[in-house]
Amino acid sequence: MKLTVWQRLDLIARQITPTLLTLALVMVGMVPLHLPDLAPVVPWLALIAVYYWSVHRPDLMPAAAVFAVGLFHDLAAGTALGVGVLVLLLVHVAVVSQRRFFMSRSFMVIWFGFAVIALGACTLSWLLNALLAGTLVDARPAAFQFMTTVAAYPPLAWLFVQVQRSMLRT
Repeated sequence: MKLTVWQRLDLIARQITPTLLTLALVMVGMVPLHLPDLAPVVPWLALIAVYYWSVHRPDLMPAAAVFAVGLFHDLAAGTALGVGVLVLLLVHVAVVSQRRFFMSRSFMVIWFGFAVIALGACTLSWLLNALLAGTLVDARPAAFQFMTTVAAYPPLAWLFVQVQRSMLRT
């Protein structure tokens, strides 16, 4: 059966929704709030989105989309190019390889898995930035970012569930 133009556009819109939502979260994370010392402790929203979609719908968050999100994050944050790309791609690969384990588990197990992945991602990001800076940088901002990212996972996961349910409706 041949799809109409509107059906094809609807299908394309459903397929790019997770990537566009993740890019929007990157922009939300970059909004200046003019609060002192807030930048290091803002949750890594792109990490949450990449993890969620890699567990639940990896077909809608392919590696190319993760690469684009990581590059956009690096450019928007003004960090060293490639750090966010590498970390997010490694998260994507790790999660997709363990997807079968996560699919049959409760939310608490998935959240704990996210905490483990986020710890590794924040540590790797901190380490790569320290190596590129050529000096040992303070690890406290990375630790606070890890904690806020893990704390932000449940409400964002709820949002993603609502988006996923609305995408499945015909």
